[in-house]
Amino acid sequence: MRRMTFALGVLGVVALGATASADAAPAPALAPASAPAPIVPVPAPAPAGLAVVAVGGATDAAWPLARAIYGEPSLRAVAVDEAHARVLCGEPAASTDAADLRDLADTVAALRGDDAPSRALLVAIARQFGARELVVVRVDAGKPVARVFLADPGAFDAATYAPDPSPTAPSSSPPAWSATTRSLARVFGPTSAPSPAEADAHAPPLATQEAPRNTTAAASSKPFYASVWFWGAIGAAALAGGATYFATRDSSPSTIHLEVQVPH
Repeated sequence: MRRMTFALGVLGVVALGATASADAAPAPALAPASAPAPIVPVPAPAPAGLAVVAVGGATDAAWPLARAIYGEPSLRAVAVDEAHARVLCGEPAASTDAADLRDLADTVAALRGDDAPSRALLVAIARQFGARELVVVRVDAGKPVARVFLADPGAFDAATYAPDPSPTAPSSSPPAWSATTRSLARVFGPTSAPSPAEADAHAPPLATQEAPRNTTAAASSKPFYASVWFWGAIGAAALAGGATYFATRDSSPSTIHLEVQVPH
């Protein structure tokens, strides 16, 4: 009985010591929470391309120019689709169309010309479609004309564009704007340098291929001392030197001249 009591006492002491050690041991430090990654704003793409806008019922004249400009990938504002392009050219929006199309139709209908409210509306249209310039078409004295609106300064360019002259075409046919499209591409086209892929695409066919190596010269090359012409030149030089030596050598017998002086 005493032995059992002693054993139980020993076990109790050990258990208390283990509990005290566990309480005294420091708790593991918590890893600091990682700071959230900073949110980097994605820069908006720079305005690029042209969009065509009709003012004052110039839809019939503006739509052929819009088709010509949007047919050039380097001129078209990429955010302009078919539905918005037609509304920009003055076509009315249906009551069942999306709200943004109806709002755009109201904005285009409010354009008047070069006044301050119209310029503010043109700046808003350019920003909506990411266009750098707007080609504004209107009818002046019964003839369609086009001017370029610069969205950044919010002002019109001084140049005025007219349709191609076509004396044989009937007056009811839509105007053609091929000369205007070429002028716009030259003046308001992309100004950045072409990428290497674009440069290769416009390079001559042989400019993008590695020139073939000249293997004939490498195969026929050998040391100079293995050439027959080298040893022939050495032999000719030796013969010429020997001939010169024998030609200039004095072959006459040796003669000793003595002079005796007798005293007087």
